[in-house]
Amino acid sequence: MDSVHGVIDVDRDVNIHLENKKVSKHFFWFLWIMYAVVSMTKNCYEGSIASIVTQGVLTKSQTGFITAMFYLFYTPLQIVGGFVVDKYSPERMIKIGLLGAAIANSVIYFNQNYYVMLIAWIFNAVAQFGIWPGVFKIISSQCVRSDRTQMLFYISFSYLAGTMLTYLISAFVGVWYDVFLVSAISLVAFSVALHVYEKHLNPIMKWDCSEQQTIITQKSASKASAFSIFGQSGFFFVVISILLHTVVSRSRSVLSSVLFVDVYNVTPSLANILNTLLLAAGVFGTIIARKFVNRIKNYSLAILLVLLAMIPFLTLCIFTKNIHLAVMVIILCVISAMESVTVLFKTYYQTIFISFGKNGTAAGIINSACAAAYMLAAYVMPLVQENYGWLTLIITWPVIILISALALVVAVIKFRKFVESIM
Repeated sequence: MDSVHGVIDVDRDVNIHLENKKVSKHFFWFLWIMYAVVSMTKNCYEGSIASIVTQGVLTKSQTGFITAMFYLFYTPLQIVGGFVVDKYSPERMIKIGLLGAAIANSVIYFNQNYYVMLIAWIFNAVAQFGIWPGVFKIISSQCVRSDRTQMLFYISFSYLAGTMLTYLISAFVGVWYDVFLVSAISLVAFSVALHVYEKHLNPIMKWDCSEQQTIITQKSASKASAFSIFGQSGFFFVVISILLHTVVSRSRSVLSSVLFVDVYNVTPSLANILNTLLLAAGVFGTIIARKFVNRIKNYSLAILLVLLAMIPFLTLCIFTKNIHLAVMVIILCVISAMESVTVLFKTYYQTIFISFGKNGTAAGIINSACAAAYMLAAYVMPLVQENYGWLTLIITWPVIILISALALVVAVIKFRKFVESIM
């Protein structure tokens, strides 16, 4: 148990925060760049798949299996990571993840045997168990309180920046496995930089105090178990909803360009251009949603309203063959914008558990649900399309969103009762 009379060590202590706004902002942007690099390293395998298959290093089934195994291990371990960063220094967990991921990338750079790559990428998934929960814990608990809302908005763009960086590096390196070398060097550099940064933060960190009593007192928060808090607040129904609507948004994102080619007979290059419009619409949706964040008191209700608004547009997609391409692109842009709104509101929803000391756990569980949704979207949804056609796949979208919305209805009801019981 940390003592308020002890000397703070960022690499060891948990219940600490910054009060210097300038230092807090600098630390945040360091974390932003670091997480973008982590995202790059997480996606560098996918960014190299085309070259790996073209050069005959691995078959398509082998590359698919490696990706599946990554998420098979990454998904449940995000829950573990969430619990750990609420009890131990999130900075330490991040450093473990950075060094572990660096080892995995280095192994692949030096040995491209299928089984070696498989084991290395599974190890990468295991090593990164605490990175995102740790980053979220730091931003939502350690950075200056008045800046946290804005910081959580900006961190939502970090993963996208890292993904773009992956493909840029892949386009310019000499051979595909050089991407893994760049990743390994970057990860080691950031682990060292974070360790050095901690020494600068130690003397200016402050112990947490009773000012974080936004819902209940810190004393009662420490006595309540995570399972009890999550069960009473409707958190688990929110997780179910997030898993379901992430399956839809991810499959829609991955398969949109294929839909343009198959249904509208456009060229793959044009399909990719159209897909960038959908991505741009998503960014626009996030920016618009940011203007409403401070007015929202119940984020699960806000997500519910967005999902209900999304259903008519997803239903229109059922008539794809009778809709002009331009109109279809507009419809998908609207859907993409709404999806990005739910992603932002999901991030802010996790902050309601700060005063319970369970925000890292909440972030880990929700990230685990998203990872599981990515697996389903990558492997189950394409199978539905291949075996039953586009119409059947598209019909599943509004149906899944409706079920997701129903789960949120339960969550909203439980959350209201929860708030009344602790006031």
